[in-house]
Amino acid sequence: MKKFLVLAACLYLGGCASFGKGVAEAFIENNRQEDTRQCEILGSKFKGIEAAFQNKNTVKILMIHGVGAHMPGYSTRIRENLAEDLGLNVFSRREKNLQLINPADGKTPIGNLLVTRMQNEDGSKNLEFYELTWSEITNQGKKILNYDVSGKYQHKRAAFNNTMKAFLDDTVPDPMIYLLDDEQLILSAAKQATCFMMSRNWEDLPDKYSGVCKVSSYQQIKDMNKANIIFITHSLGSRILMDSIVDIVQEVGAIDGTSNPTAQKIIEGLRQKELTVFMLANQLPLLQIGRKQPEVHNQIPQYCPPKGKNYDKRVFSKVNIIAFSDPNDLLSYDVEQSFVDDYMDSRMCPSLTNVSLNVAEVISAFGVGVVNPVTAHTEYDNDSRVIKLISHGVENFQNDKDFSQKCKFIKLAD
Repeated sequence: MKKFLVLAACLYLGGCASFGKGVAEAFIENNRQEDTRQCEILGSKFKGIEAAFQNKNTVKILMIHGVGAHMPGYSTRIRENLAEDLGLNVFSRREKNLQLINPADGKTPIGNLLVTRMQNEDGSKNLEFYELTWSEITNQGKKILNYDVSGKYQHKRAAFNNTMKAFLDDTVPDPMIYLLDDEQLILSAAKQATCFMMSRNWEDLPDKYSGVCKVSSYQQIKDMNKANIIFITHSLGSRILMDSIVDIVQEVGAIDGTSNPTAQKIIEGLRQKELTVFMLANQLPLLQIGRKQPEVHNQIPQYCPPKGKNYDKRVFSKVNIIAFSDPNDLLSYDVEQSFVDDYMDSRMCPSLTNVSLNVAEVISAFGVGVVNPVTAHTEYDNDSRVIKLISHGVENFQNDKDFSQKCKFIKLAD
C-alpha cells in the first residue's frame, strides 16, 4: 500500500524526481494496457477549420489560455499539431509581437498577443494564429503567496505536499482574481486581442507594437461580419471568451432599433454570422456559480429557429460551442443543455456539443487503474482526436472509418 501511494503521488505530479525517472518509466511501460480510452461526441454537427478555408482564403484563430502562469509561445504545440493535420507546412519566419495596453488608462500592460501565419505550399490556405497571454495581470497579485513555498516553509512539508502547494498557489487565485476584478483587466485583454484580430490582417500588423487597439464597438461589429474566425480556449479561457461574446450581444442589442440604416445593415449581416468555439478542459458551469443569469435566457426557441417570434432580434445565426472534457480531469465539466438554456444569452443562438474523451491513459498499478489528473487537464492539445475534431469537425464523420472507430457520435436534435 505504501508503494502504491508513493507511485500515485508521483503520477499526479507528472513525474517525481526522487522516485527515479527511469524506474517510473519502466514501471509504466510494463503495466501499459491496450488503449481503451473512450471518446463520445454528443450534440450537434459542427465544422472545423478545413471547412472555413472553403469560404475565404484566410482563417483567423484566437487562442485564450486558462489558469496558471503562461508565457508567450504556450500554444506552439496545438498550433503545430493543427498545421500538420491541415497540411500547412509554410510558417512565417518572424512572429508579430504585440504588447496589449489597458485602454482605460493608456499605460498599463494587460497582456501579450503573439501572431503567427501558416500556409500550404501554393498559398491557397492561409491561417493566422493569434495567441493571447494574460498571465501578467494575475502574476503580480499572486506574489503575495510566494513565501508559502519558500525555504521558510518548504522544509516543513513532505515533497508531495509542497509541490501540490506550489501548484495550487499558481492556479487557484486566477478564477478568483477574474471574477472579483472590478477593472475587468483580463476581459479587456481578450477584447483588445479580438479587436486587433478582426480589424487588421497579417500585412497590417507591425512586427512589434505596444499600444491600444482604438476601434469603436460599432466598427468591431462591422469587422466581425467580415472576419473568418474560430476560437480555441482552455479552462478559464472559456469563461473569458463567453463574457466577451455576451458583451458584443449587448452592444448589438443597444444599437438595434436605431434609425441608422448603415448600422441596421451591419446588424443584419451579423445575424447571418456563425461562430465556432472549441473549449478545451471546459469550466463554464464551475465559473457560473454565484453569477447572475443573462438578460435574455431560456428563449432559444423564440430567437433561433426561422419561425421563432423573435427571430429578427437574434444577434448571431449560431454560436457552435464544442466543450471538450476528460472525465478524469478534476477541473473540467460537461455542459448540460439546461445550463445553455439558463445561463447563456438566447440571442447568441448557442448550439451545444459535448466531447467526452480520455486524453490521459489509464495504467494498471498493482491491479488498480490510475490516471494522472494533471495530464487529463493539460494534454488536450496533443491528442490526435481533439486535433482532428478542431481541424475537420464531424461533417464527414461516418465516411472516416478510422476516426469513427475511435469515437462515437450521437446527434441530438430538437
